[in-house]
Amino acid sequence: MNRLLLVFVGLAAWVTAIGSLVYVLGDPRHFAFPFRLKYTEHLTLVRWHGVSAALTLLLGPLQWRRSRGTSHRVTGYIYLCSVVVGGLTGLWLALLAYGGPISKSGFTLMAILWLVTGWKAFHSARSGDFLAHQIWMTRNFALAFGAVVLRFYLEAGQRLGFDFHALYPTAVWACWIPCLALAEWRVARSLSE
Repeated sequence: MNRLLLVFVGLAAWVTAIGSLVYVLGDPRHFAFPFRLKYTEHLTLVRWHGVSAALTLLLGPLQWRRSRGTSHRVTGYIYLCSVVVGGLTGLWLALLAYGGPISKSGFTLMAILWLVTGWKAFHSARSGDFLAHQIWMTRNFALAFGAVVLRFYLEAGQRLGFDFHALYPTAVWACWIPCLALAEWRVARSLSE
């Protein structure tokens, strides 16, 4: 069951990453309402964020095997550099977020936690504390996976008839908090085994 869940999470991350790359690197005229104007005005920032965040979703599942080899280390550095770029551009975009103060605060806290957990993961690996590194990376990827969950909530919510404008601010918070809570549960469970 655990392995099946990891396969599902990995595939969902890759599908979302590829879809995000196609979207964010595509023609800005095809950006969805209500984001089109903001994304077009801040196209470079949006593209930096989109590419770096997508890279974390692509690379994260490749890091799940417990390896300390060169490929794991190199991929990890690329992943964490992508977190830095994605987190910093995410902070900037959070100030412009659709949905008012609720969305802005949700995205701001998510970006801060993403940067902090990335730093902690890097620092623990450099210190040779690989158990702490694994724990911090679990938290970090859970926050990255919030992007997958956000897209699911928005798509499912609209198909169920919820108003996008009312749904969006709630979805911003509901996309990453459960992911982080599940990561904490997984960490606690693995420490107790």
